[in-house]
Amino acid sequence: MEYSSLSLAQWQWLEECLADNKNTLYGTTYNFASISSMKMYQEKVPLISYQDIEKYIDSISRGDEDVLFSGSAVAFEMTGGSTGGSKLIPYTQKSFRDFQRAILPYLESTFTTYQMNPKNTYWSISPAIRTSRITKSGITIGVSDSDYLGLDENNESIIPAWVSQLDNINSWKLATLYWLISAKNLEFISIWSPTFLLVLVESLDEYEVELKNLFNNGGEISGYKVSSNITTLESFLKYSKSKNFEELWSDLKLISLWQDGSSKTYAKKLKKIFPTVHFESKGLLSTEGIVSIPDKGLPVLSERSGFYEFITVDKEVLFSHQLKHGEEYEVVLTTNGGLYRYCTGDIVLCEGYRDEKPILRFRYRKGFLSDMVGEKLTESFVSGVLENISGFAMMVPHIDSLDYSLVVEKNSKISRDTIEEKLFKNPQYCYARELGQLKELKIIEMQNPMKVYIDKMVSEGKRIGDIKIPSLSKNDRWLR
Repeated sequence: MEYSSLSLAQWQWLEECLADNKNTLYGTTYNFASISSMKMYQEKVPLISYQDIEKYIDSISRGDEDVLFSGSAVAFEMTGGSTGGSKLIPYTQKSFRDFQRAILPYLESTFTTYQMNPKNTYWSISPAIRTSRITKSGITIGVSDSDYLGLDENNESIIPAWVSQLDNINSWKLATLYWLISAKNLEFISIWSPTFLLVLVESLDEYEVELKNLFNNGGEISGYKVSSNITTLESFLKYSKSKNFEELWSDLKLISLWQDGSSKTYAKKLKKIFPTVHFESKGLLSTEGIVSIPDKGLPVLSERSGFYEFITVDKEVLFSHQLKHGEEYEVVLTTNGGLYRYCTGDIVLCEGYRDEKPILRFRYRKGFLSDMVGEKLTESFVSGVLENISGFAMMVPHIDSLDYSLVVEKNSKISRDTIEEKLFKNPQYCYARELGQLKELKIIEMQNPMKVYIDKMVSEGKRIGDIKIPSLSKNDRWLR
């Protein structure tokens, strides 16, 4: 299968990338010019983490050219830092081309399949609640939707551009709700985390009075004028009585969002809120690059958006055409933004192939292991323990008291014994509990824990669109 269409497409992408960047600092260090095959690329260029190239990215942010890629960066973006601190990721024009190669055909196919008008779309690629910054050399930190999609900056959206610039979460919620409710013809919602949309729909009651006043009389939101709209007011009044979202968006056909890993629980919650709407899982797209994109509902490798390798549980590194159905792998990414053999920490499950391209389902993020006394709990294991809990569920370790809390919603009626029985299937946890090294699990019932958690993360500088709610988190600050 060495000369399959997939391996050929992958080599063509890599060959162009290496040729473009052979004279850079990184390219000369690892002799890109001498690499004549994918195997040779593996032999000559090391696997890396962010820390390995942080000094190069710092240099690029200061304005240095020809460091990781030819020329200079056109923009930077900050990662959400789901398992660690935030990281600065550079972009080139070819980075954006690679995103567009995946996203634009997907969008065109989606609009055709569901017979939707692109103008009746709400998508949030760039996280809200942030203001753009610049590096010392004047390069923008913060990538707009138009950059990712290749649109004109003035391309009209159902949400005006000024809303994404609001740096107050309450103003942003009010403005976003105002414009979404005003979009009576809304057909397609494309977001990342399901909690992003849950935050908005669960805020409707909180902002009900203000929204009614704006629709009735017009007014201002953070200095921006908004008009009255009696027709929208009538729809909102009907919704306020019935709590039926079809009163607001009767034309809504599709919601695209994360549905895998720790997002599964919250996607299910949205499906109950929007029972007549079709839901589609996103592929694996991150700040660093694109791995997969939906193809007839399945997350298929985007072979023209990067070069991909996969690490097995036995630490063997495979090419994309060598994956086995039913096996899990860590994704290794090479991009036109200066990431070469970058270990992403994203674990995917190969669910077979479509047209020679692997179907890759996101499973979990590698990296966080809770190990206070040797119990070695991973998020993937804990996700399985909590998978039948409806609504919010997060385990938090407490090093001071040597126990775990399970945070759930009020009146969840969770059985401690049932959860601990499942946790005992981890032999190290079972041993630590039986020896008394760990105290028994505590159940904490909380009113709207999702809102409490997200509000705390936003207050600490996280961007609301990036926030995933993990099944296991060492962060207990939000409980204080």
